[in-house]
Amino acid sequence: MPHNTTHKEVAILVLIVEKDEVWPVEQLAEEFKSLVLSTGLEIEDMMRIKLRVINPAFFIGKGKVEELELLVKSSQANVVIFNSNLNYRQQKNLEEVFGLKTVDRTQLILDIFAKHANTQEGILQVELAQLNYMLPRLRGKGIMLSRLGGGIGTIGPGEKKVEVDRRVIDDHITQLKKELEQVKQHRSVMRKKREKEGIHICSLVGYTNAGKTTLFNALTDSNQVESSAMFTTLDTVTRSLNIHKNIKAILSDTVGFIYKLPHNLVESFKATLEELKFADILLHVIDASNENHVKLRKSVDIVLKDIGVESKPTINIFNKIDKLSEQEMNSFRKEYPKDIFVSAYKKINIDELKELIHNTLNADMIDVIVRLAFNQMHMTNYLHKNCEILKTSYEENEVVFFIKSKNDKLDYLKKKGILIENL
Repeated sequence: MPHNTTHKEVAILVLIVEKDEVWPVEQLAEEFKSLVLSTGLEIEDMMRIKLRVINPAFFIGKGKVEELELLVKSSQANVVIFNSNLNYRQQKNLEEVFGLKTVDRTQLILDIFAKHANTQEGILQVELAQLNYMLPRLRGKGIMLSRLGGGIGTIGPGEKKVEVDRRVIDDHITQLKKELEQVKQHRSVMRKKREKEGIHICSLVGYTNAGKTTLFNALTDSNQVESSAMFTTLDTVTRSLNIHKNIKAILSDTVGFIYKLPHNLVESFKATLEELKFADILLHVIDASNENHVKLRKSVDIVLKDIGVESKPTINIFNKIDKLSEQEMNSFRKEYPKDIFVSAYKKINIDELKELIHNTLNADMIDVIVRLAFNQMHMTNYLHKNCEILKTSYEENEVVFFIKSKNDKLDYLKKKGILIENL
């Protein structure tokens, strides 16, 4: 699927600040610029508009439309990008006034997602989100899934440039959902296999560009592509994580969240995001160097609540401490005494993090002695897979294991007639 255009596009950005906005305007502006730059566009100018009432025809007031028209026509821009979502009528009216392609927030993010989708699942999910976005915008006889000419907001779902109507899109959405359901079933089979083998699942979550992939690499000695651009990790990646002695878990790196993540994207990526429901622990990565880290953290918490995993055991990990002064670090430690502070880039406190993961996963484990007679030695493999072996002693008529284990694993051993003593 080609993403590059012959000529680099130049954009005029329209930053809408609504009356109930809680984020600082500068933070909104910087994130908006980062999103746009992630697509490879050049930014010529940005117009900031305080919005009190939504205009049904143009989203913004007629006076602001006229101001923006003058700015556009005196520029070299060939696209106008809004940081808010526009309906079909508003988008069409603005394009007629400006004489330029006009893109809203959802289109912008979809474009970035389309560029970073590499696996079958990622491509399916992006395509589904694009079609769900496009469906209510169909007018007349149909709409081209991939507009000729290319550029931002025109990366079509799939490689075909075909005109489709509402019925065909509905059918295609149904087919995509079936294919994603197959992916979901495959995930379920793999998950049940891991559960049977007693393997813990740890999932990295966090705001986009918090450093999740860098931390993923530091924890697992992997080489996933790291970047300061937004949404470079779109497809879920899993690796083995050695957390303590011979104890291993599975670590997954997921798509980054963002402020006001479009609902269509959350819906389309449910096959991926729902995997968080089956994680034993969430590792919430927070960019400690970002002055708005509190708001970024809350944005992630909102998405986690929408998915229904807000009550999962969670470790809050403040990353990028190599960018903080000693005074800032002391302030963080005082304010968040239960959280951990790391630098994934410089691998600071990575071993301490692994130990914390291990302790959190095993918070409900108890110390016991398991005695296996020689005719019960076939259970040794179960102990190694499902328990933490602290010490082993070989006696005359039996083997004694000093272990840490969860109650459900001990119940299974008791049913098998294994002798268990409390330490």
